[in-house]
Amino acid sequence: MRLWLAIILLLLPLAALAQDSAIDDARREAAMKAREEAELRVEADMVKMTSLSEALAKNLGQMHYLRTLCFGAGDQQWREYMAGMLEIEAASDTALQRDLTRAFNAGYYQEEERHPNCNQSVSVDVAALAENGRSIARMLGDPYRETE
Repeated sequence: MRLWLAIILLLLPLAALAQDSAIDDARREAAMKAREEAELRVEADMVKMTSLSEALAKNLGQMHYLRTLCFGAGDQQWREYMAGMLEIEAASDTALQRDLTRAFNAGYYQEEERHPNCNQSVSVDVAALAENGRSIARMLGDPYRETE
């Protein structure tokens, strides 16, 4: 009788571990699905952009809103990147500056509408937007791409 009791007591942690593993798998699967949905949404949105520069400006605006949402209004990292982009891409072209600023603001307000609070879904969107921004930057830096 004591042997059975000892075996049961030894197996209880294994059963709990199996449950934890199943929960971890479900969480991992939900996280992957959320990331995939975010990436598809970001890609579908970028298709509507008229130029890579505008797409990057919008992406920077989206990232700016999400970063200030979670880290506070004092964090201006992405706005500073946008200012640098304006200097490089549109230093003497006020029409282009206006278009890029409009795209930045559109991205900012789009994310403001989607995320009233900093939570787990923000981190999923940040990851998708970061990957999108890297892709746009690679395309902009490609010396063989067709110009806009």
